[in-house]
Amino acid sequence: MFLNLLTDRQKASFFALATKVVMADGGVGPEEAVTLDIRRYEMGEDVSAPPDEIYGEPNTDVFDTRKSQMVALAELYVLAYSDDDFHEDERPILRKLADVWGFSDDECTEIERWAKRQAPLSVEAWAMFGKFGAI
Repeated sequence: MFLNLLTDRQKASFFALATKVVMADGGVGPEEAVTLDIRRYEMGEDVSAPPDEIYGEPNTDVFDTRKSQMVALAELYVLAYSDDDFHEDERPILRKLADVWGFSDDECTEIERWAKRQAPLSVEAWAMFGKFGAI
């Protein structure tokens, strides 16, 4: 939804973070795959995640504005909720990012509440687009 606000470099790092989050629970469920695809298409189909950022430390420095940090964190929370199961292995990844970027517990709670409502709508919309031949 908001990934168009990121630079190309931020998009690549976001995609690495997104991949890391959906893989955290040991597998990528169908809803997570759909939500990840939605984000990739939104950023441009040619975006790719640097493997060293998927399997190593994330590049948090590239998110150098509060806006880019907010976009990344909110979109990652949506991914975490996309399969209706916010797995406990996903939470530390998001908490670490929130801490690095200086988000308070109250801010994270508000972002998480929004993401919990938004995630199923993203999956539903993608299915509707497919049903109507739009993708």
